Amino acid sequence: MPEAKLFAFAYICARPVIGAMTSCVRVTGAVSGTEWEVLYDDNQEHLPCPDRFSLIDAPNGLRIEAVTPPREYRIDYSGYDGTEIHVDWKGIMDPWDIHDPKLNPLAGATEEEQYAASSMGSGYKGHFDMHGRVTGEITVRGKTYPIDSIDRMNHSWGPRPTLDIPSMNALWGSFGERFGFRLHCHLDLDKPTGEDQRLAHGYVLEDGKVFAVTDLKMTTTRVGIVPVTMSLEITVADGRYWSVHGQPVNGAPWRSYLTTVTWLGLYRWFLADEVGYGVAQEVRSFREETRRRGRAWSDKPAYITT
Repeated sequence: MPEAKLFAFAYICARPVIGAMTSCVRVTGAVSGTEWEVLYDDNQEHLPCPDRFSLIDAPNGLRIEAVTPPREYRIDYSGYDGTEIHVDWKGIMDPWDIHDPKLNPLAGATEEEQYAASSMGSGYKGHFDMHGRVTGEITVRGKTYPIDSIDRMNHSWGPRPTLDIPSMNALWGSFGERFGFRLHCHLDLDKPTGEDQRLAHGYVLEDGKVFAVTDLKMTTTRVGIVPVTMSLEITVADGRYWSVHGQPVNGAPWRSYLTTVTWLGLYRWFLADEVGYGVAQEVRSFREETRRRGRAWSDKPAYITT
């Protein structure tokens, strides 16, 4: 909801083998480096896994129905403090399978190569992304906002061992239905800025046609955990490229897993004289960060607080 400077999302991670599911519904309204400043957060673990994934009716009030899969969905949520979501999702493209070589020339040929190429390892044993139109309304603590926007959703399946979730970037943007992009990147924060993000896979959606991204030059400026600017040069298979620059409208750290901290928020993107919106997500692994930043009681902190 760019006009209201709000960003809302619903997320689930189901583990059918153990019968448990995590679910998060969150609304952010300002740029922040702390979780305490989000407008709304309902992040619950150990919910019962649904009997079938075409209709998820969770005890936290989130209901997701695959109306006409894989492109049409209905999402309803009734939470606490007068917060509700009621939207319809309709894909404006076919799902983009990251492992289909007809769609993605960077796809690995073997399962091992697919895991290595993907930004989430085995967690993306199967994965698709899709731009679509979202219509309906959201009520945040009693105030209702209409929704009619172009956004993006994804669906992943595969083993996702929480200790091994890698640092990575996932970002996307939309300039109406005319143009959009979706990018996944490997993230290595031991490398200098401009070299720390490497393309894993992605696409450009232009005038109803989808083109695989084959090269990405990306620079991110961070203040603490907040990515305050991003500059992208996106190249597709036919050699065309687009220069896109972005800055956050809102966002905050999010704990999608106990072993990661993810900064996630609404981004305003600039493409020549056009302004679009989307989301920037930067996942940081605790295992990697404690190797990099962990200190004993006698070590001096690497920052100054006032």
